[in-house]
Amino acid sequence: MYGYNSNHPQEHKIAAYRFYINRLTTLPITKKEKDKEWNIKLNTAHNNGFTTENINKMKQRILTQQSKKFQDSTNEHTNKKVWATFTYYGGYIRGITNILRNSQVKIAYRTINTTFEMLTHSKQHAISSSGIYKLTCNTCQSVYTGQTGRSMEARYKEHIRYIRTNNPQSAYALHILDNRHEYGAQEHIMELVKTCRKGKLMNC
Repeated sequence: MYGYNSNHPQEHKIAAYRFYINRLTTLPITKKEKDKEWNIKLNTAHNNGFTTENINKMKQRILTQQSKKFQDSTNEHTNKKVWATFTYYGGYIRGITNILRNSQVKIAYRTINTTFEMLTHSKQHAISSSGIYKLTCNTCQSVYTGQTGRSMEARYKEHIRYIRTNNPQSAYALHILDNRHEYGAQEHIMELVKTCRKGKLMNC
């Protein structure tokens, strides 16, 4: 244990007393035993050059910290937050998540322009992926946006089959047929907007 006048940082000098006080205030012993132990610590501190006033102030600060920590843990348990992750596409996403600011839901953002996305994105990746896509009319450049849980290639072939069989089931096919416009090859008219698995996230 360092004496008060020793050539050591103040934090080192009081570390032992902080430990003793923490231990004393958390031990499951009677008040009488605690008072006896506390007097021993005061005498030890006095013999090493510490004033009783400083040691008592240290004890009070530690008791305050313990009380605050207990209250925080109780409030955290009572007001337990649920975390949700939003993909950050732009500033408007923050406006949407602000609606949940006063709720029990905490929002964390993730981005799509990661190094991994940049390195793995390729034409072959787009062809075999599922997600949100857009189809462009070759004649008027109108855009149809859709989603598919299958590959982009499979969905493209389905749209083209609807056009060739004069089937209005596809909104894109209906546009081409009604206006007698032209469609093109997949790599020219179809673009993967966002890779996503089929389900609630894709619908969102």
